[in-house]
Amino acid sequence: QETTKGTTAQSAEKPMVMAMMTNQSGLGDQAFNDATWAGFKLAEKKLGITPKVMEAREQAQYVPDLTALVNQKCDLVVAVGFMCQDAVKDVAKMYPKAHFGIVDGTVDLPNVASLHFREEQGAFLMGAIAAKMTKTEIVGFVGGMSTPITNKFEAGYRAGVMTANPKVKVLVSYAGTFADPAKGEVMAMAEYNQGADVIFQVAGQTGMGVINAAKKVNKWAIGVDRDQNYLAPNNVLSSMVKRLDIAVFNLIKTVKEGQFKGGVYTYGLKVGGVEIAPTTSKNVPQDVIDYVNKLKSEIIAGKIVPPATLKALKSFTPTKS
Repeated sequence: QETTKGTTAQSAEKPMVMAMMTNQSGLGDQAFNDATWAGFKLAEKKLGITPKVMEAREQAQYVPDLTALVNQKCDLVVAVGFMCQDAVKDVAKMYPKAHFGIVDGTVDLPNVASLHFREEQGAFLMGAIAAKMTKTEIVGFVGGMSTPITNKFEAGYRAGVMTANPKVKVLVSYAGTFADPAKGEVMAMAEYNQGADVIFQVAGQTGMGVINAAKKVNKWAIGVDRDQNYLAPNNVLSSMVKRLDIAVFNLIKTVKEGQFKGGVYTYGLKVGGVEIAPTTSKNVPQDVIDYVNKLKSEIIAGKIVPPATLKALKSFTPTKS
């Protein structure tokens, strides 16, 4: 009976090949795909694997691209994003011996590892920062496509705003795409023109336009997935960092060690799977950081449960702290 582990001699001859298929944002989005790819690059450096990437620019490419990667004898194929869920399910069924990962999706098959994040927890803290920093009592949210994941960010953000200052109004808009910076800029400008002075963008490449708009009108944007302060040091207030790199690195390590197991792996505040960007202290005063850290401790302790859906947001009541 063959195993996928390979002997030490084999491993020495030929590194394992681990592949990633991007979503429509592709590499260079400074966010979701780049953060995931960083996990592959870390594994290349630390574990000696060969990373491979396939950029799927539209949904019609998902199944053929995943199939191609399996046929290229990749030891692990990771698809990035909720939109890839059905494609991963179809291809994983066709190739039950291949190993798959999906970021932000759920595929209930023994050969698929589903990597989840508690985005609502990190977004809640971004909402609290926005509510404490706004001078106009109006803040904004710009999402890419409206999916359960972007809605999770929105729900957490709005609950965080409500908790920190119930008087603050939240403007919400979705671009309908993760790959259009020009559209992101237009949507952000519309929210800034309506009085928002802080906007949280959860929009992939589209979000780059939100950060451009913040620079143009000298207002605040909040970054996502990675610490995006370097893109506009005077205008990116904070970022909700999603440790996609660590989650993916951990998954690659299990495959390398012959310990792969399908199932759901969840990364939240408690394990450092989502976190506040280290650069936050550059633009956010210490008293606000202390307040947000207090909220963070309460979330970890289970005293505050940020809503993970827009439905749950409706029944969310802020705790008095």
